[in-house]
Amino acid sequence: SHQSIVEVTYWIAEFWNTLSNLSFILCGVMGIVQAIRYRYEPRFLLIAIGITIVGFGSSAFHGTLLFEYQMADELPMIWSIMVWNYAMFLMESGTEGAKHTWTAIICASYAVIYSVSHVIFAFTTTFQLNFGLMVVISGFVLHKNCCEHTGRSFIPFVLVRRKSDTFNAAEVSNLYKLCVLYVVVLLAAFACWLTDQFGCELLYNLPFGLPNPQLHAWWHVLCGFNCHIGLQLSIGLREKVLNQSVLPHTSWKGGFFPITNRKGRSA
Repeated sequence: SHQSIVEVTYWIAEFWNTLSNLSFILCGVMGIVQAIRYRYEPRFLLIAIGITIVGFGSSAFHGTLLFEYQMADELPMIWSIMVWNYAMFLMESGTEGAKHTWTAIICASYAVIYSVSHVIFAFTTTFQLNFGLMVVISGFVLHKNCCEHTGRSFIPFVLVRRKSDTFNAAEVSNLYKLCVLYVVVLLAAFACWLTDQFGCELLYNLPFGLPNPQLHAWWHVLCGFNCHIGLQLSIGLREKVLNQSVLPHTSWKGGFFPITNRKGRSA
């Protein structure tokens, strides 16, 4: 974070970086309600809970800048992305069997081992590289799922042979739009984080007296929205796998905010 400490109020160390975590909290709580209301698999409830915890942990850290709350910020990020990777890896599988068990064990073991080592050593750069690696891995898995279930790639100029599909073309198109939106929002968020990391001095000395755009706060806002998109996308893909006779339906609130459920259910 590169926001001046106590810039807005004495009581909150980094006001905008704290406030912006409402994006995670609101999207996470919405996901929890959605998962419980529609009785989705536990994996989706865990993803939503993880998003919410990340929001509270990041708020605590940016509001205080204390080490223990830094851990409350960073460790839930690792656990959350491991749950996301678990869900994406097992998109085609049932909830039982060796593949399910071993994937869960590997993801949980990695999260535990990394959590312990991170609390002991707390290497910021190592955390960033590790989290970045998990995001890249999830990107590859997402691309695989996107190709298999929409017959299209979100990477320009990559052609995919479309599989025969009994689903409504409009709903498959919605799943593809979610894939593309997920990637675009993630890249925009990363651009905000990167610019804030390496352009801190420049952002505080903009010409014509322009204020700092608080790009780290926008990183939070966009990442919270990205997590919401990812949850809706994973629900849609999974519903497509499990319910061959029931279409996953995505409605777009305000034209940009997606909610995915089974067709015929109100969102």
